[in-house]
Amino acid sequence: MRTIQTTREQLLALSVEMFAENGFTQTSLRSIAKRAGVSPGLLVHHFGSKDDLVAEAISETLGRWVVGETAAVLDDESARVENWRMFIERNSTSLNFFRQVLLAGGTYAERLFDASLRESGTFLDQMKASGRLKELHDTEATALMISASGLGLILLLDHVERIMGGQIASETVATRLMNANTELWENGIFTPAPQGKRRADSR
Repeated sequence: MRTIQTTREQLLALSVEMFAENGFTQTSLRSIAKRAGVSPGLLVHHFGSKDDLVAEAISETLGRWVVGETAAVLDDESARVENWRMFIERNSTSLNFFRQVLLAGGTYAERLFDASLRESGTFLDQMKASGRLKELHDTEATALMISASGLGLILLLDHVERIMGGQIASETVATRLMNANTELWENGIFTPAPQGKRRADSR
């Protein structure tokens, strides 16, 4: 017999899948209930309104995504690319869901961006606690740049794959992107500016 929690999780997972496939305008509580073989009232019982369902879907999906991606990125260097590639491949539905959220714009995109920003801040805190974070000039702005970069990649995925000549989860593309990411975040790509041309402190 299915537990209440299991039923709720299954309905949430199905909702994410349908939002990823069809977007938010074309996906109603009624259509989700029909595919799940339950009454629309059961969805209302578990989640309230469609907006409440979307908000929880964003929170839960992003939370799992960050945990999985962080584990892959922080793994031993020899396994890092393959683990990240496999993670992307297994979570294509989540990737498409985030893309639909961003394309929807408005409150949905705002919720995703704000949640992503919080997760980026938490990630930086974890890196600092582990002794792997360099001294930052502006932690909040750094978290903002991490979020904008990650979500931008998702939104522009078609163009990224077109330029790279393959799918993001393919071995060649994943390797190139991961190596570029490592160069940016761990090594940096610029030499220090000459004295007198350093960045201006924020006032």
